Amino acid sequence: MTDPEPINPRQLRPGPIRHKSLPRDLLEQIRPVYEELGSFLGTTLEQFEITFMRDSSPEQEVAVWCSVAAAWLAYHEQYLGDEVQPEVVERKLIAALIAISTGVEAVEALGVPVDVGRRLLACYDCLSEQ
Repeated sequence: MTDPEPINPRQLRPGPIRHKSLPRDLLEQIRPVYEELGSFLGTTLEQFEITFMRDSSPEQEVAVWCSVAAAWLAYHEQYLGDEVQPEVVERKLIAALIAISTGVEAVEALGVPVDVGRRLLACYDCLSEQ
């Protein structure tokens, strides 16, 4: 198997909008995710919603983001006394949880200290036990 060709991130462009609108039940799931994480994502609620409209399977993508938000909340509750950290730290936590959601399990590859990575993995893994 050959390694994939590297992609220049500066050449990435948003995909086409595949869905004219999103069902109300999805919008009702997106809003709380955005309310928790939106201030760290550098986007508006409308822009966040549009990313799901571009996805071929918005239901699956919304489910992933719900898991990311639930793990983020669990991590803050269990390890930070519900205290929000400085923005740079929060962005790294969210990026690590997104990586975990794609299947990354190597704590060294998460971009956070190893002990934090282990805790984030545990919080994300606990979601499947509920």
